[in-house]
Amino acid sequence: MVTLVLPTGSLHEPTLRLFDAAGLTVHRQASRALRAHVDFPGIERVVFGKPREIPGLVADGVVDLGLTGTDWIEESGAKVEVVHEFQYSKTTSAGWRVVLAVPVDHPARTAADLPAGVRVASEYPAIARRYFEEELCQEARIVHSHGSTEAKVPDLADAVLEIVETGDTLRHNDLRELVVVRRCAVQLVVATQADPVVRATAEKVALLLKGARAATEHALLTVVAPADCWDRVRQELPRCWWLLGGDPETAVAQATYELRGVAEAITRLTQAGAVQVVETPMRKLVTA
Repeated sequence: MVTLVLPTGSLHEPTLRLFDAAGLTVHRQASRALRAHVDFPGIERVVFGKPREIPGLVADGVVDLGLTGTDWIEESGAKVEVVHEFQYSKTTSAGWRVVLAVPVDHPARTAADLPAGVRVASEYPAIARRYFEEELCQEARIVHSHGSTEAKVPDLADAVLEIVETGDTLRHNDLRELVVVRRCAVQLVVATQADPVVRATAEKVALLLKGARAATEHALLTVVAPADCWDRVRQELPRCWWLLGGDPETAVAQATYELRGVAEAITRLTQAGAVQVVETPMRKLVTA
C-alpha cells in the first residue's frame, strides 16, 4: 500500500482544494491533524510535511509519493522523478518565481551589475550559490535565511534571492526584481527506485488531478441547431465534438471549449444558426 505526503504551508489549502475537485477528498480528524486518508484504492495513508522536506522523504523511501515545489527539489538535490507538474500557488492559478531582488534605489539594473562579494540572503543557498557561480560566474556571499528574508536588507544582505507570486511582498519592502532565477510549479514526485505499484498509483492520481485542473479551464457547450443550418454550425465546432442525436429537424452536439474562448464560440455558433447553446461547468476533464 502507498503512502502520500502533501505539503503544509502556502501550498496546503490549494492542494486540498485540488484533491477535493479530483474526487480525492482528504479526510482527517482535525484541521491541524498531520495524518489523514483518502478513499482511493492503493493509498493506505496520507501525511503532511513541509515542502522543503518532502523531496528527501520521498527519495529516502519514508513515503512513496508526494507533492512539492520545483524549488525545493532543486535545493535539496533529492533523487526523485517527476510524474506530473501542476501550475498553481497560494494566490494564483500559475506557479511562482525565484527572483533576485535589490533595494529600489540600488544602482544595479541587471544581475551582472552587482559587485563581487555581494551579500545575498536566501532560503535557497544551494540555488543561490549555483546561480552566481555557474550562471553568472560571479563571487557572492550567500547568507542563509530561515524566513523574513526581505528584512535582511540592508543590515545583513545587499540583495535577496526569494520566491515571488504577485510581487507584493517585494514592493511592500521597497525591493525590486532584477532577474527571474527559476520558474517553479508543484510537482508530483516518486523516488527514482520506486516500484511498479507506486508508479502505477502515482499515474492514477496524476490523471485525476490533471482532470480536475483541466476542468477549471474549460466548459462544456451543448449546441442545438436546425437541420438546415447544421452544416454551417458544424464548421464552428472544435476538432473534437460529439453528435448526441436529435430528430429530422434538429441536431444536438456537445464540445469542450477553453473558458477564455467560450464567449466568442457562442457568438459564432449562434451566428451560424444554432438556436440554443448551453454552457455547463465541469468537475473533471480527463484525457487518457
